[in-house]
Amino acid sequence: MKRLGTALHVVQNKLIVQSEEIVGRGAGIPRGSSWVVDQKRTRVGKVFDIFGPVNRPYIIVLPNKGMDAAAHIGKKLYIDEAPGRDRKWKK
Repeated sequence: MKRLGTALHVVQNKLIVQSEEIVGRGAGIPRGSSWVVDQKRTRVGKVFDIFGPVNRPYIIVLPNKGMDAAAHIGKKLYIDEAPGRDRKWKK
């Protein structure tokens, strides 16, 4: 699990997350459609779009159906980096 950032707002049922500061080449911006999870590894949704400054971008997360996006405001969110997990969901 890699820390994504802190959830700030809900706009049109999408969660706006301010990412952690990106320093150096090793740290990167998450890929689109990456799974976003909370601290308990419960899937919150997927990365929908990325915008804003390069060193600390904002990330739009499209929540899963039935997920209350407002419940995650102010909480830390993470990118699930489990190997091979993205491949089986791309179909």
